[in-house]
Amino acid sequence: MDKLQQFQELAFGSRLKRLSDSLMKDVKKIYKHLGIDFEPSLMPVFKTISDEKEICVGEIASMLNISQPAVTQFIHNLEKRRLLKTITDKKDKRKKNLALSKKGTTILIKLQPIWKIIEEQLSSITNNEPTSFMEHIRQTESKQKEYPLYNRIMDQLKENIEIVNYKNEYAAEFYNLNVEWLEKYFYVEPYDKKVLSNPEKHIIDKGGYIFFSKYNNEIVGTVALINQNEFYELSKMAVSPKYQGLKIGQKLMNYCIEFSKKQQWDSITLYSHRTLVPAINLYKKVGFVEVELEHDSHYERSDIKMKMKL
Repeated sequence: MDKLQQFQELAFGSRLKRLSDSLMKDVKKIYKHLGIDFEPSLMPVFKTISDEKEICVGEIASMLNISQPAVTQFIHNLEKRRLLKTITDKKDKRKKNLALSKKGTTILIKLQPIWKIIEEQLSSITNNEPTSFMEHIRQTESKQKEYPLYNRIMDQLKENIEIVNYKNEYAAEFYNLNVEWLEKYFYVEPYDKKVLSNPEKHIIDKGGYIFFSKYNNEIVGTVALINQNEFYELSKMAVSPKYQGLKIGQKLMNYCIEFSKKQQWDSITLYSHRTLVPAINLYKKVGFVEVELEHDSHYERSDIKMKMKL
């Protein structure tokens, strides 16, 4: 039972606030999930500054039809995040304008594709048949409850991830993504450097495969199936830290498993380290089991070997 709905127009403002809070909460979760340091409430002021390039506080208040003290509060919040810079007006030296800082521009580039998806998904929630305004709100509340905005956006983000085959032009991304991951958790071993520096020679030409995950035309993850003569090794999986949270690694691994089955291989093998608990748990979840690790493994860091029968 929803008591607020029973109150009809009497609870009009309360229902709008409840709906707004629910949507804001979901968008905030999206930003946090994607590692973007931003608050949904900052969007109107931030986007206005972005659209106008340079603008003063009074002009922002006028355009958004909110008070200057409210705008100033949003400005302070944005400045704390170092997303704005102050510029002297070219015509009036006494006047100070606001513009996006270098960090603000970087954040904007990350936010723009997310905003597009948010707009699309909000349209799917709010586009109801013409009816009374209260019934329209009821339908919107119902859609938000059944399929929250957070889930809608995350599902669409995952749909935007494409798996593509190796091309020579992606060699730099293959190297950079892997080195970034290795330096974060371990170090780059001689075997790593040899393979990563020339993937065509050491993987492709030897009957191996390299795949990439592509998001908004950007390479954001990679994985390889290396022909080790006696078995194929699932290796060199790395995902850009900016996009961790979209389960790109899992999508790449699932793609490799399905690909291996189509090749009619008996099994695939991987090497890992026990400190990588989330990864080990994921491997076990999809069907890898621990097998004996040889003493002369080609990785100094590996302390666990796992195999999946296909």
